[in-house]
Amino acid sequence: MRRLILAAFVVLGGCSSSDTPPEPWTTAVFEQQTTGSQARLQAISASSESVVWVSGNRGTFGRSVDGGANWQTAQVPGAEDLEFRDVHAIDADLAFLMSTGPGETSRIYRTADGGRSWEEVYRVTEPAGFFDCMSFWDPQTGIVFSDAPDSDFMLMKTSDGGDTWSRVDPDALEDAHQGEGAFASSGTCLVTGENGRAWFGTGASGIDTRVYRTSDYGATWAAVVTPIPSTSGSSGIFTLSFLDAEQGIALGGEYTRPDSLYGHTALTSDGGATWAMGGDSGLGGSVFGATFVPGAPTPTVIAVAPTGSALSTDGGTTWSTLDAENYWAVGASPEGTVWAVGPGGRVARLRVIQSETS
Repeated sequence: MRRLILAAFVVLGGCSSSDTPPEPWTTAVFEQQTTGSQARLQAISASSESVVWVSGNRGTFGRSVDGGANWQTAQVPGAEDLEFRDVHAIDADLAFLMSTGPGETSRIYRTADGGRSWEEVYRVTEPAGFFDCMSFWDPQTGIVFSDAPDSDFMLMKTSDGGDTWSRVDPDALEDAHQGEGAFASSGTCLVTGENGRAWFGTGASGIDTRVYRTSDYGATWAAVVTPIPSTSGSSGIFTLSFLDAEQGIALGGEYTRPDSLYGHTALTSDGGATWAMGGDSGLGGSVFGATFVPGAPTPTVIAVAPTGSALSTDGGTTWSTLDAENYWAVGASPEGTVWAVGPGGRVARLRVIQSETS
């Protein structure tokens, strides 16, 4: 596979008049760079437009502290056989990695010195457990989602920066359907928001797909069916992103059918209480990752898949294709810098041209 790393700035222009509405982006392109990594990079987290962390298979992690001009990549000692399907960056020094797989191969690691050393802070002991996604509300409070070992989903939560983890009361969630679970494709099947909000999406059951939501840091949850179909164990919701407390998007599909296009997108405008079908992203198979772009002039979403990447400037109603590269995950910094990652040590940098305003 090509050794590619993509690194990216988003340039946001302002309006010349406060009475003139902002114009959406007219052109965006992923620009590619090369690094020494050969790993399949599967997750990305940017704590600022300078500090970006990535993770992937072969126990791989990477970090840039200068906006992608330079990268440091390595393997976590003793974890070379693990797949780090999620990473969460707190800052340049503090970050968490989540590995996935059955039972004890699902683990959480923490570094407090920029990746020079790592500490294992949690390991699944339930043989049928399987971590899919991880997210943090703040440096102390985080949550990780596992497929259901039985009829109950398993959510683990920390309130002390990862020192200890405890299971969310299974009675706080509706039971999982037979075969219902999530997809560990990009670390974004579970996302957190302000004031204790969080959401996770499901599929793989061959019946309904659902989004579970909480507004009290995971103490209680409500579930609602979405229009994204789940016709087999390889289809359903793969990724979620929220622009704010109300506007969100869910994307997925059928990853064994790269020619399949319909039914990948669902939209919400009430915080996940209801969902409606969105526009066709144009990406075949399943959309692995998506992100709203903070600070964009209109509600702007970047979606990525092994079949390419796409852009929506109206919150997921209409889409345009960016390229046909193989990406597994995409993320945005709080300032609006967008990155995508994929196989062959690929990381991504999005360069945006915005239309002029009067």
